[in-house]
Amino acid sequence: MKSIHFNNNDLSTIRNIREHLYEYLLVFSCDPVTEAAIGSVKQYFQKAYGCEQAANLRPHLTLFNCIIHESKLDRVIQGFEKVARHIAPFRIGLDGFNKYEGGTFYVDLEEGSSQQVNGLVKSLKSETAGHLSKWASGEFRFCTDPHVTIARRMTPVQVNSAAKEWMYKKFHSSFRVTEMILLRRSLVSGSKCREIARMPLLGLPDHTLVQGSLF
Repeated sequence: MKSIHFNNNDLSTIRNIREHLYEYLLVFSCDPVTEAAIGSVKQYFQKAYGCEQAANLRPHLTLFNCIIHESKLDRVIQGFEKVARHIAPFRIGLDGFNKYEGGTFYVDLEEGSSQQVNGLVKSLKSETAGHLSKWASGEFRFCTDPHVTIARRMTPVQVNSAAKEWMYKKFHSSFRVTEMILLRRSLVSGSKCREIARMPLLGLPDHTLVQGSLF
């Protein structure tokens, strides 16, 4: 049988690359009142349905997530900051509960708020997708259906129980977003996400130069 030889230098390089690969999430945080309201629902899902992960994460709205080497992140941050400079703070309205077939239960956004978030995400994608396609190919995702997660990885039994109790309950709340927050989680240690950057929404005019007529 043909023997296989592993180059220790190659293995060292692979380990080094893996140690500097992180998962990044760009999010909107809820205000304290909305966070407390959604947090109580998440705690209920944990106790009533056995959704163990429901109460572990603070309520948030994910705009983007990816896995990329930290040395390639600066260009992504620059793109996000460019977009944030020209987006004014706005209010996100929440309206009711919904679910995905894959086992996720969530708080839905009002239609107008959903359109605003999708417009922001479209700008984020426009500024960074080219770079990400080169350095994080297949490992990045932009939000396409804005929501605030209650519980993930639910079993069909858990989803059915929750749907009977929550799908037709009213839930209305709103919060003002003034900044995007970038979080990072190590793929090696499996540590919790920690904040590494804040990008304020400044609403500055976009000074695009337009060639005018000389005469």
